[in-house]
Parts: sequence; C-alpha cells; structure tokens
Amino acid sequence: MLRRLDRFLSYEMKVSEFLGTLIIIGIPYGLVGVIWTLTHTGHLRGLHGVDLVISFLGSIVCWPVLTFANVTMT
Repeated sequence: MLRRLDRFLSYEMKVSEFLGTLIIIGIPYGLVGVIWTLTHTGHLRGLHGVDLVISFLGSIVCWPVLTFANVTMT
C-alpha cells in the first residue's frame, strides 16, 4: 500500500498536464456552482451593482460551503 502511495506521489507532471487537470476539475465545479447559485438566489435579492456581482461570484466559488450552511440553517 505504501509503495503505491509513494509511486503516486512521486509522479512528475508537466505544467501543461497540471493546467489540463485543473481545467478538467474546474469546469464541472464551476458549472455546479452556477447551477446552485441560479437556484438559490434568495440572498441576492436586496443587492445591486458591484455587491450583487461579488456575491454572485462568491456563491459560485463557495457553493459547497453554502450547501452545508443551507442544510444546517433550516
């Protein structure tokens, strides 16, 4: 088991491989964040202008935390 873990952790990636991995992970994360934010807009109703944009983008980035907070608050 430790040999497999050591082999996995010692794998060297090129910068292009690292960026590709981030993109592959980031696109679904962002899509889920946009969908979650569009279906949970209650906290955005009273906001306007820059505050609305920042809160909308923050909701997209922080959707896992907001999902947990939404479950524990109700």
